[in-house]
Amino acid sequence: MKLAFPDYLADLGFAAQGPETAACFDLDRTLISDYSVKAFFLEAVKSRTVSIRGLAAQFVTLWRYRFGRLDYHSVMSATVKDLADLPEADLMALGERAFRRRVAAMIYTDARTLVAEHRRLRHRLVLVTSATRAQAAPVAASLSIADLRCTELQVSDGLLTGEFTPCHGDAKRRAVLDWLAEQGIDPSRTYFYSDGDEDLPLLEAVGVPVAVNAKPRLAEVAAERHWPELEFVETGAPTGSPQETEAT
Repeated sequence: MKLAFPDYLADLGFAAQGPETAACFDLDRTLISDYSVKAFFLEAVKSRTVSIRGLAAQFVTLWRYRFGRLDYHSVMSATVKDLADLPEADLMALGERAFRRRVAAMIYTDARTLVAEHRRLRHRLVLVTSATRAQAAPVAASLSIADLRCTELQVSDGLLTGEFTPCHGDAKRRAVLDWLAEQGIDPSRTYFYSDGDEDLPLLEAVGVPVAVNAKPRLAEVAAERHWPELEFVETGAPTGSPQETEAT
């Protein structure tokens, strides 16, 4: 059921308080307005970490994924392969620059408010995403989300190997259920906010699944099952923040 965000927020204010409840947040098109990988690779080209030719190849790969021509594992394998032998520290620094200059301004204003409300209720927070740690960690830090579950790139002697451990689909569900078990939280007392049907395994595993800016298939499922549906529109870094001044 589609809800105006102020109405949803008002209802959330009456939710059970305390760390026995968890709130899980997807990243792309849920907390931020676009795909973080775009900002990441634009910054990579600017800093000459990857070539323009390499960027073009990555965008073709992402385009094919977006329109169903490639699956997640094929996309990640192609993307991560190009990063083999890159120092992990360089990748993390690249992610920080991409956040400051591009991604910070993509965070939804309502998403900031939503995370803050769950924090006010003393819920345990986790950002869970198929994006890599370099893409996701700066967003989590900006929103003061202490826990992160994401696709992890394998590292040997400080260098990326070109291999990865995915956090997508059922693997994302398992990652969150393992995290909940570590925290001693029942999945029935867990919120999960996501935009895509690829997250249905996790959405179906928690007590409060919420569709945010839902893609068509998830919108259909949410309507059928009477899940809350939210739409976030306005974005931007907080006024006067360092991210705001570095975004251009």
